[in-house]
Amino acid sequence: MEKSFFLVEDHSLMRQGIVAFLSKLPEFRCAGMAGTAQEFLDVVAQPAGGLLPDVLVTDLNISGSMGGGISLIRQCRTNYPSIKIVVYSMYIAASVVSSALKAGADAYVSKLSNEEELGTALREVLAGRSYVDSAVSSQMLAYERSLSLFSRKEQEILNLVLHGKNNAGIAEALNLKKRSVENYLSRIYDKTGFSSKEELVEHYGYIQ
Repeated sequence: MEKSFFLVEDHSLMRQGIVAFLSKLPEFRCAGMAGTAQEFLDVVAQPAGGLLPDVLVTDLNISGSMGGGISLIRQCRTNYPSIKIVVYSMYIAASVVSSALKAGADAYVSKLSNEEELGTALREVLAGRSYVDSAVSSQMLAYERSLSLFSRKEQEILNLVLHGKNNAGIAEALNLKKRSVENYLSRIYDKTGFSSKEELVEHYGYIQ
């Protein structure tokens, strides 16, 4: 029995290519495609819109920012829990992948991987399993290992840095003095070999 997928991807050529590939697989059919999160939400919200797709395949960098994809995942997981969610994205920074999975994605596939990985991800989530491709999982493993270098407070501060907080915002969130934040950041720099928050973000990726 065929399973349906809906694709959200803001690049039209990429959108057409992904749909063409997945539609060649005998077990899948395309239920629709959209360039923005809102287009998808408008379609599934229609009372006469038919059955919900079995799988949502979405990029993260939609609706003008990576946060658009994360927000879509959260909304879909909350409002349409039966839909499986597969992220298909260029982003493989571990903190970004972690954000998507925590938001409710069932699978994460890098666009740097071959297309067959995407087909495998759809099959896995439809079988009730999660899936992260090998390129992404190696990044996740490296990220988890690097976190073991840090104390709990250093991890909290790194997390806030990756959320885009400045020193004043970190101090307020953790009830610390700005000087204490600076000292913790200095230790993080020593342990990672980086010298700025910009380098930390470039390495680990923003968290939305």
